[in-house]
Amino acid sequence: MKSLLPPIVVLPEPLTPCKGGPAFSEIEDAAGLAGQAAGALDRLSAFGGPQLREASLRAALAPLERLESLLGGQPGSSGEEFAAKSLVQQYFRIRTADLDSAQASAQAIGILVRSLDDLRSAPLAGASTTRETAAIRQVLIDQGAPGDAASVDGSGSPGGELPEQTSQHWFSRWISAHQLHALFNVHAALAIGRAVENLHDHDVATATAHIRRATVYVNGFSAARAHALALPSWFYNDVLRPSMAPPMTSAPLSGRMHLEYKAYRSQMSRLLTEVPLDIRELADAEPDLAFAREALLEADLLDCENHVCLVEPVVGHTKSLIQNASSRDHALSVLRAIRDRRAAGVRAFVRGGRLPAAEAEER
Repeated sequence: MKSLLPPIVVLPEPLTPCKGGPAFSEIEDAAGLAGQAAGALDRLSAFGGPQLREASLRAALAPLERLESLLGGQPGSSGEEFAAKSLVQQYFRIRTADLDSAQASAQAIGILVRSLDDLRSAPLAGASTTRETAAIRQVLIDQGAPGDAASVDGSGSPGGELPEQTSQHWFSRWISAHQLHALFNVHAALAIGRAVENLHDHDVATATAHIRRATVYVNGFSAARAHALALPSWFYNDVLRPSMAPPMTSAPLSGRMHLEYKAYRSQMSRLLTEVPLDIRELADAEPDLAFAREALLEADLLDCENHVCLVEPVVGHTKSLIQNASSRDHALSVLRAIRDRRAAGVRAFVRGGRLPAAEAEER
């Protein structure tokens, strides 16, 4: 099974922007190839049937594979040289380190290539495909790809036969899609951090643009999670779930160990501390910022809700890995409670903020 696992990936520290200029500026043809892929993703057909979907994905994948080959000749960082900072990093083959722009791009392109290649055979809904590929496109734009690339042939190069879906491929998908999820977490955290810095400097327009970038990534969170779970429930329960608990790991894995996601959450808290006005007050002074912040918070809340919907068909009402037999809750009830707390916390910042059901009944 290890032969099909993705390599260890090294992501930038989520609270520390990479050093250096645009990643593709010093590599001939790199920006053009990234722009071709970004343009193909912008025109991707997620609802046009399997043949058109495959052609669209190949149109994006072909230039990215060439770009990966180009970047492979550049000095980079191997994941083997870095220690994992959590059990989740160890399990999902993720590391974080201070990287420059070129190193970060080389790592990111590898993740994007593997994700798009697997997306060709993953049974993912059109809406999830659209949001995942939009976030992948945003990674390319943020790495220096031109956002207005000239039109390219939409057919892409002929793809190889889609692999038979086996346990090995499902395990690889589980790992690689979580690596993509972590990449989106890091980019969202960095974008929100830059927005907060801009707000400190009273540059509202630039801060608003960064918040909008972050929203694209947050919309990609649940899509990447859906990609990871595009596998049979029996495989999750019989293979994946036992692999995340002793004796296969030193302790049961939990969401609290996802350091990249925790960094994103800390940046969300910073943003709300920096801009504490409710939506009416903020819209009176800075309407673009108010509605951009609202869209980000709505995307964050939808991610919570989608998490519940994705997990329910897989685990039902079983307990999470970190719950014991005496716990009154189960995995879904904990996720619902998180959703309710988050909805209550952002009620003042969104239009039509709904009360959690229990509180609404009390009133």
